[in-house]
Amino acid sequence: MLKIKLDKRNFLLLLFFLSTMIPASVMAAEISAANNHRTARAQGSQIAVILPLSGPFTDYGEALKRGYELGFAKFQTYGTVSAAKYRVEYLDSEGDPEVAKTLINLIASEGDVVIASGTPLNATAWTASRACEENSLPYLIVGADQDNLINNESFFSFRLTQKSSGLKNMLATFIKAQEPEIKTMGIIYGNSPCAINQARQLQKLCIAKGIDLAIWEKWKEFSHNRDNFYDLLNIIKERRPQVLFLATDQKIANRLWLQGRRLNIMPAATISIPTNCITALPEPDRNLTPADQLPYATPWITPERTLSGDETISPRLDYITAQGAAAAKVIVNCLQKSLSLSTEAIVKSMESTLIDTVYGQVKFTQGPSGHQNQLPWYLSSNDGKNQGKVIFPATR
Repeated sequence: MLKIKLDKRNFLLLLFFLSTMIPASVMAAEISAANNHRTARAQGSQIAVILPLSGPFTDYGEALKRGYELGFAKFQTYGTVSAAKYRVEYLDSEGDPEVAKTLINLIASEGDVVIASGTPLNATAWTASRACEENSLPYLIVGADQDNLINNESFFSFRLTQKSSGLKNMLATFIKAQEPEIKTMGIIYGNSPCAINQARQLQKLCIAKGIDLAIWEKWKEFSHNRDNFYDLLNIIKERRPQVLFLATDQKIANRLWLQGRRLNIMPAATISIPTNCITALPEPDRNLTPADQLPYATPWITPERTLSGDETISPRLDYITAQGAAAAKVIVNCLQKSLSLSTEAIVKSMESTLIDTVYGQVKFTQGPSGHQNQLPWYLSSNDGKNQGKVIFPATR
């Protein structure tokens, strides 16, 4: 008997030891996801919005959440959606792909949620979309732009916002429209991973077009608040590229542009490329006319629109909020059209979506790239009143 007791005791100790070997991050992810899910289950949620509401991307998540809330509130105000029938629960992914995946698996296992949305970061959207496909859960992606995030084998995933190749295609069309005059190009890029990635994509575009890359320089910061600002201006002055892309922080791009304009060394075709999640219009300079404002690439140029009451979505201040509001409208429209809340009915309703939102028209394709909302990119400039004016391509 004593030997048996000792064996059991040793066995329990062994189990305890093995349990401590589980990575803390995995346990934290499961605990966090479970806590969030218990809240959703208690409220009987049918729409799950998964956002980074804590961690390094909290500002991004909160801006999107505000848009979702405004979008859902509008329809509830007008009586088109019953709050009791369509409950919305906001779950925190913490910006962690594993947490996002765990959340999807948990809500899918309970069967209360009929559609999920959010996960604006590429890494979280990747794991969430795979989990939704495995669980046959309709899923509306907002923000994530990785090209191969979904394809024609992604039956339950839909993307509201533009994919990254849309920017490259627009710039390629712009350069082609200038040919054969354009022979040289310059790229100045920032230190963020997004800026470096954008610069590399532009470099590939330059090579594909057979254009000489006259400038390939990185923004550098030194000690004592020094940087290579004037070195870059001298390089621009010496090499004079016909097209110059500024894939930097917006403040740096504006600084280079304004000083370069004063020195009369900046190419007329100088274009600011977005390098962060929240793309806002450049601040206008009061000393410059609208024609002199820095041109910038943007996926959105919809005029200011009112959502409900006094709430307004403006292109400059609420770019991300507009995405959330549009996603809410798409979801509500889909659920209203579904004769039942079955997965098949919701997918068919999503595939037949054709509506106008504060983020532009939403219509999902069903080609090789999957369910993509094909919104164009533009080259725009600030009109001096914090509103965007399209430069290219020409709009009707």
